[in-house]
Amino acid sequence: MTPRSFAPSLLSTQITEASYYCPDRRKKNRSGLEVICAGRENCQPDYAIVRRTFPWMAVELVVQGEGWLKLKGQRFRLSVGTLFSYGPDVPHQITTDPERPLVKYFVDFAGVETRRLLAFVPLRPGQVRHALYPLELQEILDHLIAEGNRHSKFSEAITLNYLRLFFQKLPECVEYSSQKGTPVSLETYLKAKAFINKNYETLPSSEAVARKLGVSPETLCRLFQRFAKTTPYQHLLRLKINRAVDLLLGTELLTKEVSDRLGFSDPFHFSRVFKRLQGTSPVNFRHLRGRISKPGKETK
Repeated sequence: MTPRSFAPSLLSTQITEASYYCPDRRKKNRSGLEVICAGRENCQPDYAIVRRTFPWMAVELVVQGEGWLKLKGQRFRLSVGTLFSYGPDVPHQITTDPERPLVKYFVDFAGVETRRLLAFVPLRPGQVRHALYPLELQEILDHLIAEGNRHSKFSEAITLNYLRLFFQKLPECVEYSSQKGTPVSLETYLKAKAFINKNYETLPSSEAVARKLGVSPETLCRLFQRFAKTTPYQHLLRLKINRAVDLLLGTELLTKEVSDRLGFSDPFHFSRVFKRLQGTSPVNFRHLRGRISKPGKETK
C-alpha cells in the first residue's frame, strides 16, 4: 500500500526520501494490535506539519537533524534521540531546522492491546522523552518496516511482534524529559559506559573507570544501577565474557591466553566467571561447539 491511500494531512509530502510500511487495512485484524503505518522520513528544509488531532496512536523518533515540536501547547527542541507521542485529541506541530533537516521514524498503531502496551512504558500521548540508545530503537523500526514490505504470509504477525518489542525496549532506552536537558548524572553514566565499551579488554576493574572519570566507585555503581539496572562491574564482565566467546570459537588461543588477553587476574578466576555467566567452563564450551579438534589439548 502506498502513501497515496492516506489523506495528505497524515503523511507529509515535504520529504526528500522515505520508506514506508502501510499494510492493507481491508484485511480483518484479529490480534488486538494493528500497525497502521510506519516509516522513515528525510524532511525537506521547509518541512512543517500541523494537526489538531490524529486518528491513531503514534510515536516518533528523531535520528538526525534538529527541529521544533509544539505538543499540547508546550514547545520542545527536537534533536537526535528525541521521542514523542501523540494521538486523538493531542494537537501538535512539527517543524524542521532548515539548516539541519530532520530525519525521523514514526509508527502509527491501534487496537485494544495499545492501552496495555502504553501502561508499562515511560511515554504517554502528549509526552516527550529522550532515548539513551536511539540506535537500538531505530534498528527495531528498520526491521519492522523491512519485514512488513516482504509481504509474506508471516509478515503481518512479525511486524506486530517488532512493535511489541519496540514498546518492551522503551523502559530500558528512555530516561528523561527533553524539557529538562541532560542531567550531569546521565552524562557521567554515558561517559563511563562509553569508556568501558571501548577499553573493556584491558580494564582490570570498574574502580579503574571511576578513577578515570574522577568519581567514587560508589557513585559510579549508583549511576549504573539507576540508568542500566546493573553494576559497572557486571557490565564490564559481560563484555569480557562476550569477547571471550568470540576468542574461544574464532581462534586457537588457549584458555590461559584468553584470560591474559582480557585482563583477568588468573585463568581460574576467568573460568569461574565464564562458568557463572555461560553455564559451563571455557574448555567444555569449546568442546560443545566442536572447536577443539584434538582432545586433551586443554585441561579443565
